[in-house]
Amino acid sequence: MASRYAQEGGQSLQQGQPAEAVKSFQKGLSIDPKDVDCLMGLVRAHLSTGASKEAEGAVTRLLQVQPDNTEAQAHLAMLKAQAGDPVALVTLKALAAAPTAGYFERFNLGTLLADRGDLEGAKAAFEAAQVVAPHSVYPHFELGRIAVQRKDTAAAVTHFQQAASLAPQEALPHLMLSRAHAESGAIGAAIAAATRALEHAQGRTRVAVLQDLFRLYLQANGQDAARRTILELRELDPEQVRYVHLHGMACMLAGELAQAKALFAEALERAPNQWDIRHSLAQAHEALGERAEARKLLEETVAAAPHEPGPTNDLVRLLMGDQDHARARVLLERVLAANPQDALTHLNLARATQPFDRAEATRHARQAQSLGAADDIVKDQAARLLTELSG
Repeated sequence: MASRYAQEGGQSLQQGQPAEAVKSFQKGLSIDPKDVDCLMGLVRAHLSTGASKEAEGAVTRLLQVQPDNTEAQAHLAMLKAQAGDPVALVTLKALAAAPTAGYFERFNLGTLLADRGDLEGAKAAFEAAQVVAPHSVYPHFELGRIAVQRKDTAAAVTHFQQAASLAPQEALPHLMLSRAHAESGAIGAAIAAATRALEHAQGRTRVAVLQDLFRLYLQANGQDAARRTILELRELDPEQVRYVHLHGMACMLAGELAQAKALFAEALERAPNQWDIRHSLAQAHEALGERAEARKLLEETVAAAPHEPGPTNDLVRLLMGDQDHARARVLLERVLAANPQDALTHLNLARATQPFDRAEATRHARQAQSLGAADDIVKDQAARLLTELSG
């Protein structure tokens, strides 16, 4: 009878229902307190939810019944090491290095080393776990995470692709694969992976996938898809002001300026101290040709966020249109002191300095051209300004 509950608990755990699994294992243990399968299942269920105290209690019971159980020893060593016991790490390394070491001995060592920042050691341990459990999704997933930390996007894509193929019904591997693709600039592949993640995502994971998809659709100029995505996010959390702001941005990019302005105004009314929303509203006013309203909002935004390049550069554009180069220089120099690598600020400071000091303007234009190498617009404008200055 107890083994039946062990099977039921194992199925619940595989289906991502640890609370139900715990109930099944505990029922089995109420019939046979020494049932090894139920005790091991209880340990794994508690570990899956981060319930360290309960996991340690269960693994201690298991070792009393079966002292030579190496998986149980590995779980106990990991729990003690996480609690700060220095000897436990040595024990875990020895268990993982044994020729007969199983999956959990090796995987637990990888988890512990990754938590401590030893990425090389963690990578070796997860690869060793992969050898004894080639069809397990978790080593691939963890190796993908390590590749992300090491900024090796190609390896991250490979491992998350493997994890996603091994667990096609799990949202998280698809989400991480999408992010790896996005990091490598493969926006189409990123959207495809995120769409697959969305098919299986629930709760917080679904929100995370939708947020990623919204950004990806904007990058791909998929305005209709972006709008559908932000509307779903707003439906999931109607009180989230950020979603109102993002909805406005989607409308702005789609050329629906009046609706964008209305959404930005709504967001600003609900969050009057958020400078980025005020900045967006100013941009909407300017796009609609409402210059006075735009300048007023930009002045307020720059006062609230004096070191942010975006609002200052937008305000400077209006100031220089009014021939107020002197004030523009003061604002730009303040931003540049905090953001010395910002190419657009260098470009605008070159323009603001041009009437007074051509040598200084040339220096900033060259800086803009160098720092803006990845931005064709800034790079081209800097090149044209340098031609003007050399004439």
